[in-house]
Amino acid sequence: MPTLAGSNIPSPKSWDEFEDIALSAAKLRWKSSNFFRHGRGGQRQDGVDVYGTLPDGKQIGLQGKNTISGVSQKTVSAEVLAAESFLPPLDELYIVTTAKRDAPTQKAVRMLSATRAKVGKFTVDILFWDDIVQDLLLDLAIFRKHYPELGPVRDSVKEHDQALAEEILALLPSNGIISFLDQNNMAGFAFPYAKFDPLRDFAYDWDTPEKEFIDPELEEAKSALRNKVDEYVGMLSLETYPTERNVDFHTVPPEWEIDQPERFWKVVNRFHALAGEVVEHHRVFVRTVKRVLIGTPKAGSKAPGKNREPET
Repeated sequence: MPTLAGSNIPSPKSWDEFEDIALSAAKLRWKSSNFFRHGRGGQRQDGVDVYGTLPDGKQIGLQGKNTISGVSQKTVSAEVLAAESFLPPLDELYIVTTAKRDAPTQKAVRMLSATRAKVGKFTVDILFWDDIVQDLLLDLAIFRKHYPELGPVRDSVKEHDQALAEEILALLPSNGIISFLDQNNMAGFAFPYAKFDPLRDFAYDWDTPEKEFIDPELEEAKSALRNKVDEYVGMLSLETYPTERNVDFHTVPPEWEIDQPERFWKVVNRFHALAGEVVEHHRVFVRTVKRVLIGTPKAGSKAPGKNREPET
């Protein structure tokens, strides 16, 4: 799917909106909040719409030209002349335009800038609409402020699977029933039978079309987990019994260890082996959820950035 960076972002129609965009782009380009709009409509601006001071003291000026058709050399020269009056004196002037990038215009501006630099005057450069958009995309929150209508496209499939995943992880949290399952010793020790209710609910309720993931990897991981849970729950029903003192607690009959030791250890070992398989399948499911629904960082990156660009 096309990304924002590769999309045709429309330029604003109003001068006021364009100056606001130019201000935001300047703050992002120079990584400084020390940029401001110059004056207001009707006031003399001395060839500068936005100005800023960099940490090294360099004075930057921007002159906006909301001219989709392009910027003539005559216009550039006129704006440079006007900016000579700006105080304190500029070190760099940027003509900022909504026009598309144009090689002849860039060359003319470079030649003018080199001529001015030789005599100690401020240099000149030009930023086209593509440059402004790229600057805005350095911070998606800022971009969205100017283009709220270009928000991320709703992904109904991802939303559906995300909701199912959250439901499973709430029912079977790693630090809840999964941890208990991993640590519980079935060798004749009693346990609260209701403790395993989440496993029974998962085994009984999550084998229906309504509980199917759309993504095949997620559905495969969920089914593998459910099958092992179902096997474990089946053993709970067949191989454990209420204790004499409290029917709410179950156990693998401890007397089997003496009367039927082979059966006792076969059942206990199978319980423990199944518990390990359930824990492992749960781990695989969680990792699959993260990879499919959240994504993985690119090779060499330390962590996903907060300004990562979503697809549109």
